[in-house]
Amino acid sequence: MSEFRDWAGLPDGLLHSVITLLGSFPDLLTFAATCRSWRAAFSSFPSKSTFYTLFPPLLLQPNVPFCSPRPFPNVARNTFVPKRPCYVTDLASQDTLLCSHIPLLSIGYGNNCPPNALDKFAFRGASFGHMIFSWNRSCFVFDVFTGINVSPPLLPVDEYTEIYYGAALTAPLSSPNSHLIVSTASSNFFWHVGSNSWLKRSPRSGTLDKFVVFKGQVYGMGSDRRLFMVHLTPQIRLQKIPVSWGGRNSMTKWHFSTPWQVVCGDMLLMVGCQNCFPGTGDVFEAYRLDTSTEPAKWVKVEKLENWAIFISMDERVQPLSCMNPERWGGRSNCVYCYDSGHLVVFELGKPLQGDAIKPDVFIFICCGSMVQPIWMVPSMFSLC
Repeated sequence: MSEFRDWAGLPDGLLHSVITLLGSFPDLLTFAATCRSWRAAFSSFPSKSTFYTLFPPLLLQPNVPFCSPRPFPNVARNTFVPKRPCYVTDLASQDTLLCSHIPLLSIGYGNNCPPNALDKFAFRGASFGHMIFSWNRSCFVFDVFTGINVSPPLLPVDEYTEIYYGAALTAPLSSPNSHLIVSTASSNFFWHVGSNSWLKRSPRSGTLDKFVVFKGQVYGMGSDRRLFMVHLTPQIRLQKIPVSWGGRNSMTKWHFSTPWQVVCGDMLLMVGCQNCFPGTGDVFEAYRLDTSTEPAKWVKVEKLENWAIFISMDERVQPLSCMNPERWGGRSNCVYCYDSGHLVVFELGKPLQGDAIKPDVFIFICCGSMVQPIWMVPSMFSLC
């Protein structure tokens, strides 16, 4: 017991030096969960957000019948939301399988639905380590890595309105300016976390359904590829960014079947593939937003340099990026996807080749009501 007190009493400076040597998100969370003083040292670490790009995101695999014996560190067990197990794969630790929990939904069980499942709730999106679920006017946000859940007020819509088009956070729930944005067929609604009401703000035609935070600024894009800056303070305001399409080294408006916005360092990228469901023979391309011209334009990027991008099987989940993936055995200039138990790695600008084991690859990317395998980063490391 005295030896433990000696470890618990280590100075913050020494503990901070230990933190810099850790090699994955689970290692960092285990460190923080060791004791109160170590958690305090972790909380005071000056640059936790830098880990966001140093380690690969964690892969959540929801459809598992049971949990592995090794639980994910720091997961709260005393929440009231019924949960089911999911695997968490950590690429930085030799594909280590950990166990976490996500909300138990009735969708997908048919007549064998567990009695305590959340009836009618459906998955609507994920960002900053949180999953977002809704049914009719109700929704809740669930932190996958702490088990904490938050419920906003009822949406000011009628009973027939659905949030099928997606939902996203602008920052982790703990951030003072975190907003939840939900997208219906005709409107966007904004909830400042902790407030008692929603605000309705939408472009004149259509809604925004994809969001990304770049250098502290929220950007939104609609299905028509229009790009907006989303100003959250002093009041919510949408500012359209004029963008020219086509031209030399620039892309046309409908170049990608499904475009994703992702941040790689000082670049805001549009990444995509011309096929709805990327697979063998398909090519991922990337275009960088160039705001040095008026209007702005998307300029083709030939290489991602020392970056890798991770795209989930649900198109409403924000893509993630990682810097210097070779440090954990990954590959730069690549787009990582997941397909039926296998990692699929597309080198940017080159067609995917099959192999003897799996000659044909088909990545089914959807936006359904059930949780698909998705990439996530624990909320405490997320940039905001």
